[in-house]
Amino acid sequence: MRGALQSAAAERRVTAAVILLVIASYVFMGFVALSDRENPDPRDAPYNLLARGFLSGHLYIDKAAPQGLMALRDPYDPDANRPYTVNSAHHLHDISYYRGRLYLYFGAAPAVLVFIPWHLLTGGWLAQWAAVAALCVAGLLVNASLLWSARRREFAAASAWAMPAAVLVIGFASYAPILLSRPDMWEVPIAFAYLGVSLALRFLWEAFRGEGRFATWIMLASAAIGLAFAARPTVMPDALILALPFLLAPVRRSLRAWAGAIIPVGLCGGAVALYNAERFGNPFDFGQKYQLAGQYVAHLRLFSAGFLSSNLWLYLFQPVHWTSIFPFADEPPDGMLPAGHGTVEHMSGVLLNAPVLWMALAAALIFAARRPAARIALAAIAAAFVFAGSLILVSLFFGACARYEFEFAPALALLAALGILAAESFPGPRWRLARVLWVPALAFSVAFPMLYGIDRCVLDHDYNGIGYAGNGDALHAEREFAIARALSPGNRFSRLALGAVLSSKGESTEALGIFEGLVRDEPGYAMAQFDLAHELAVQGRLDEAVAHYEIAHSLEPGDMKMLSALDAARAARARPRASPGR
Repeated sequence: MRGALQSAAAERRVTAAVILLVIASYVFMGFVALSDRENPDPRDAPYNLLARGFLSGHLYIDKAAPQGLMALRDPYDPDANRPYTVNSAHHLHDISYYRGRLYLYFGAAPAVLVFIPWHLLTGGWLAQWAAVAALCVAGLLVNASLLWSARRREFAAASAWAMPAAVLVIGFASYAPILLSRPDMWEVPIAFAYLGVSLALRFLWEAFRGEGRFATWIMLASAAIGLAFAARPTVMPDALILALPFLLAPVRRSLRAWAGAIIPVGLCGGAVALYNAERFGNPFDFGQKYQLAGQYVAHLRLFSAGFLSSNLWLYLFQPVHWTSIFPFADEPPDGMLPAGHGTVEHMSGVLLNAPVLWMALAAALIFAARRPAARIALAAIAAAFVFAGSLILVSLFFGACARYEFEFAPALALLAALGILAAESFPGPRWRLARVLWVPALAFSVAFPMLYGIDRCVLDHDYNGIGYAGNGDALHAEREFAIARALSPGNRFSRLALGAVLSSKGESTEALGIFEGLVRDEPGYAMAQFDLAHELAVQGRLDEAVAHYEIAHSLEPGDMKMLSALDAARAARARPRASPGR
């Protein structure tokens, strides 16, 4: 008995340590990522603008529409509104504009339940990256509590390290680090919905006992789903999991249970409808067609069955490009997509790149063989429904983004964690042999989301640096490139861009050093050869410049800019007074 107690205490300590490790990873990723914390004051972040609008007594954000935007004949034309959206000081990308006011088409629940309370309690404004990280941490703790309850009540025979392994699955294979690699306006409602759905599953876990205060648990689950819907409308199909407790006879006979299932989610749905009607004159209009974006959103076919198969492949099996430079995983080029398909953003198939998620299938097989209690079976069915429903819904959408994977991957991760607990509770060498498969899969599934998330951070800081450089802000451009290099010291793109910024500032010697180091490390990088040649030409070292222009041209023979610069450098060498072109 004493040995068992010591083992249980050790399991709790190790599990707590793993939870702290996951939380630290979330905070790290959110902190180094590019988000609205780049603004001087988080009060200007979109969700704080919405919170400020609510506190001022109106539904539009606390930001005036620019006069130039209001004067446009068609403000939704992306070519016309570009001065106010892309690389603009107005920061209106993906904001909805309607009758002279600016709105968020994203759900209002995070503003009401997170950003406003934070402001009222602290007097300050919560950074969006911190909100996303906090919501992901809260969801992790909720799911860990469900797993711990299942471990104690259903899988008591599982090995002592099964629970820490299960926490690693829900912490990393859920793709939370990838969501946190760009914790901005788009990710806030997704993270809030994740917490809401996690709470609903946790409350239903208690309701599935079919005894005690099951009606109260069902009511709480209904409220959690309703609030998640108020943040992210794609949660709507998940409301069907509220029907699962009624498979139990005691629940079916309870009028309080029926009321608890219907009323809270109905009230939240009604509040969203009223919110939409007050903003856009239609209870079913979320304002997406009024979106200021890089595309004319009202003219797009946003949902179609024609996108389903290609998106399923992207979400489940899309490979990444592996390199020898940290963080090793890089975004691959887009494959063949159906007509009308939109953006594909930093995709990686979850079943290919987080292979421990296949333990969800093992869970189904184990449960079928074991004939589990109704409670664990219903919990698995609920998680499976959330996974499948969310996956299919986002796969019908015209775009595919990494953040959408966090709408279905957490439920699949929860299933996989239950599968590990179940496998580790079976006696005999056959099930221990399964560790040969899932333990390495778990290790890879922990590492990949962090590596791919860092890759996303590096790309975002690089592109942000380019935006600053294009606007003549060399100081902020250098800072962004420095962050990218700190995260990925061998990252050639940020090194090249920093050299270009220094060159534009007239710091030719410093720029030359960067280009020489980059060419030394990657002689096959055509743009490095090209920029080095330009800098050598600026310094009058024309023989060396021509040599590097020739290398750049040989690497990219179809690039007319390189050919033109080579010809100009040769001419300048023949006539020293001439100035070579870049």
